Parts: sequence; structure tokens; C-alpha cells
Amino acid sequence: MNRFLQPHALRLKPGTELRQALQQFAQARQLQAGCILTAVGSLEQVALRFAGQEQTERFPGPAEIVSLSGTLSVHGLHLHLAVSGPMGETRGGHLVKGCLVYTTAEIVIAELPQLIFKREQCSLSGYQELVIHCSEFQADSDFLSSTPAT
Repeated sequence: MNRFLQPHALRLKPGTELRQALQQFAQARQLQAGCILTAVGSLEQVALRFAGQEQTERFPGPAEIVSLSGTLSVHGLHLHLAVSGPMGETRGGHLVKGCLVYTTAEIVIAELPQLIFKREQCSLSGYQELVIHCSEFQADSDFLSSTPAT
């Protein structure tokens, strides 16, 4: 295994719930820190939470996955999804439960074995935010801090 990056490739089949499948993958692999490298595919249902909103917005498909990015670990996910509809209209936001694969979802995840991603309540944002720990070496704390560098 590469000390800094271990790739994993997934193909999700029709009807698979996207967020749940990614969380199950992280749990099954005991993934401590990972990120999405690339994703393509389509969805029959789309569920997103837009910035500054609490409610989930749902849209019927089919929709093409234009982008999927973010972090994942056994401690939680933070993923953003952009999709385009049948007429090319694009929507994006926080990936929430309810996105069902239409034909396929092909996803490559990078495992980062030297890091541990955890989520803790942030008094500034009010959300569970990323806290980064090193598992193998000491790195510059400005790059691993959950607070802004000064």
C-alpha cells in the first residue's frame, strides 16, 4: 500500500442509495480518512440541501452526476453533489439521503492512511465540522488545524 494514497474504485448499481453506499463503504473498510477523486453516473432521484437551508430539496431524474466531491471516514461524510437534468439545468448542494442511482455510479475514492478525519461540533458554524489528526507523522499544524491559520 502506498503510504500517502490508496485508491479504491466502486461501481454502484441501479437503485443504490448513494450516500448510504458511501457510508457503508467507509465503515466496511474502516476508512479513517478519504476523499472523492472522481465520480460519474446518473441518478433517478436527487436530494440536496442548499447552502443556508435546513430542508432537503428533492428532484426527479434522470440526472447526470456532474461532480461529487468531499471527505469521508468512519466518523462521517461531508459530500457535495452537482447534477444536470434532462435539459442541462444544473443544481448542486450538500449530498443528503435520497439520491438513487439510475444506471450506474462509478466512483474513485482516495484513502489517506496518514490522516484521521473526525467530525466535531463547531461553535462558529453550528455544524459538525472536520477535525484532522495525523496517524503517522507530525505535520505543520496550520494545514491540519480546524481553526483558521493566523
